[in-house]
Amino acid sequence: KVMEEKSAFFKKIFDEMIPFHQFLGMKLLEVSDGFAKAIIPFRPDLVGDPRIQSLHGGVIATVMDAVGGVVGMTTLTSMEDKISTIDLRIDYLRSARNCDLIVEGILSRSGNRIVSVNMKAYKMDETDLIAEGKAVYNVIRKNDK
Repeated sequence: KVMEEKSAFFKKIFDEMIPFHQFLGMKLLEVSDGFAKAIIPFRPDLVGDPRIQSLHGGVIATVMDAVGGVVGMTTLTSMEDKISTIDLRIDYLRSARNCDLIVEGILSRSGNRIVSVNMKAYKMDETDLIAEGKAVYNVIRKNDK
């Protein structure tokens, strides 16, 4: 029950309270301790290469960072805790041509001040891995002040 409430809370933040997420059309599909999964539906106005109708790499990076951030948020213990991106590294493996994109993040490590998350982005049908990434987040926990 607690995870259901946390999941609904994270979904509300991700889907409804961040205007940039709304602009891009991102939706959080699933979240649990140390894991998050989101979708970004393909739209022509998000294309980075019009010759092949491929999603812009910056859009892919944005979704990967957002999903990684949600994974990091699952490690927080107080509403007063804060999290921010320190580093984001992405390997683009193939183009995301005219497809909805799924991004998953899984916790790699959660320390007192640093959270590390691994992400992957793939086509909705899971046939093609589009990108892999790693993000590092700074965490300020209420109890550490």
